[in-house]
Amino acid sequence: MMTLEDLERGLVDAIKGRTALVPPYSRCVPVSSTLGVVRKTALVWRAFQLESQCPFTSRLLKRLGCFEAVLTDYFSLNAPWPDIEELSRDFLHSLRLDESALIRAVSQFELAALQAKAGRGEVFEILWDRDPDAVLSALQNGSALPPPETIGRYRVRMDPRSWSILQQ
Repeated sequence: MMTLEDLERGLVDAIKGRTALVPPYSRCVPVSSTLGVVRKTALVWRAFQLESQCPFTSRLLKRLGCFEAVLTDYFSLNAPWPDIEELSRDFLHSLRLDESALIRAVSQFELAALQAKAGRGEVFEILWDRDPDAVLSALQNGSALPPPETIGRYRVRMDPRSWSILQQ
């Protein structure tokens, strides 16, 4: 006999596109015409939430043309968080191993800022392959992103009280 929890988990798995995990009782759900609408609605709502909490990372991902794909991958693999702050921190943390040095730097910078805002005492050091001020300014005002620099790297050190940029 299926419990309500089993039914709910099956529906969540179907919404996330994990059809291999969908229990036999609901094999028809993945082909339902409304499932696509439910998936899109859930993604749009979460994207809106993340854009408000992670504006620089969201803008960068959109500029690079991978915002929707990154969100889809993230939400298909991770449980939803009940509060937006935890969701934002987990999403940004998930980008720490991204293949793009720029995505890694911007997301970890934004994570450090959220952690400081939440009063967590962590210290972050973020490596950038280009001037962080120029990147953040470009994301803020919509101008072109600066290219990576071949000479030197920037190291941003952030703690709850301050932050500094050192060029190496």
